[in-house]
Amino acid sequence: MNLDLPLVDVELIKEMLYQEEAYVKEFAAASVQSFSEFQNSFRDFVLARDMDNLRRAGHKIKPAALMLHLNPIIDMYEKSKQQLEDNASTEELKKLVSSMDEYCDQVLSELKEII
Repeated sequence: MNLDLPLVDVELIKEMLYQEEAYVKEFAAASVQSFSEFQNSFRDFVLARDMDNLRRAGHKIKPAALMLHLNPIIDMYEKSKQQLEDNASTEELKKLVSSMDEYCDQVLSELKEII
């Protein structure tokens, strides 16, 4: 995963919203809220090994992640479910949470630049 390149395709967002700057900013603000909530929930639920709430959090963010082509979020989410099913070590779970944090931090930073 290369975090040196932009993760958020601003042109895609503009295209989806017919180049309406106000809508683009509104979408970015709503996305910041959604991805922030997911990032916190992911961390809490993975480390608590709470599969039910992890799935709820994943189902809420999956459409936005797919729409924005942020597939690593979905990949890490799916990996976290597998690791919980496999009863992975806490260290492995922390590593995955750290990767998700790093990825989401960059997504959030880029979205905030739009606002």
